[in-house]
Amino acid sequence: MNNSLWQVDFVSTAKGLLNTHQFWNKPIVVFNSASFCGFTDQLSAFEELHMTGKVVPIALPTNDFGSQEPGHTLEINQYYQKRFNVTYPIVDKTDLDHDFFKIFGKPAWNFNKWLFDSKHNFIMKFESETKPMDLLQHV
Repeated sequence: MNNSLWQVDFVSTAKGLLNTHQFWNKPIVVFNSASFCGFTDQLSAFEELHMTGKVVPIALPTNDFGSQEPGHTLEINQYYQKRFNVTYPIVDKTDLDHDFFKIFGKPAWNFNKWLFDSKHNFIMKFESETKPMDLLQHV
């Protein structure tokens, strides 16, 4: 089985198709985000993690848990950027049928995290309660 993140396409209305060249030799964490979840403050913590330069977060908004991400892709981008000063990639809103979840496992709730090494191979999945900065222990 292919363990690479890049067997899945990620499209960002703001940044186009994301690819390996944009994140060469950097670990990546993909997380399913939601604007109105109890874990939404993690968006700021992911920005702090991003600013370390050690890991690239990628937000994958979904509305599958408690309808906590009701907006459209552009609304979500604007909200994350204005409210949480997000500068890392936010890909287009999707649902649990996205190929990423089919390959790497469905989340149990919002803000589950999938960590990939610097070659972008899957390492492990973390639950919502795991703080973004705690991921540094695993890269």
